Amino acid sequence: MAETVYLLLGSNLGDRKAFLDQARERLADIEGLEVIALSPVYVTEAKEMKGEAPSFLNQVVKAEYAFNPGELLSATEAIERGFGRSEKGDKKPRTIDIDILLFGDRTIETDRLTIPHPRLLKRPFAMVPLLEIDPEIVHPGTGKPVADSLKASDRKDIILYEDYVARSL
Repeated sequence: MAETVYLLLGSNLGDRKAFLDQARERLADIEGLEVIALSPVYVTEAKEMKGEAPSFLNQVVKAEYAFNPGELLSATEAIERGFGRSEKGDKKPRTIDIDILLFGDRTIETDRLTIPHPRLLKRPFAMVPLLEIDPEIVHPGTGKPVADSLKASDRKDIILYEDYVARSL
């Protein structure tokens, strides 16, 4: 049975928009994954990165996935490697980053994967596009609406880059 998943796409190197577009195309090739909604694309300043870093374009993808979280992680990491990404968590500029934000209502903590994403509620650049798709979404770890963690002041640094007229596919 498929579960709803939310993925955060981010790019801050090269043709960022083209990399987001290509990453979404490659997501469609993942067996068992059906993309059902896209958030607008937002531009945000790079934070938590080593040295000077260009700003990010970010977008959340909502999908239904038929397999387990570890298989989804392996598939998204393969896409990242295809864009030249060598290592997760390296805090360097990147052509593409794909994070699993939520996987159904599961909470998972392994050496390779933590769901919900451990920094989701501290990252407005992830919460804003997530809430564009599902404004009432509840964080499985806290049991509270994600919107409760987003302050009005958090939104000031998140700029709409490109809107999608049809958010649900």
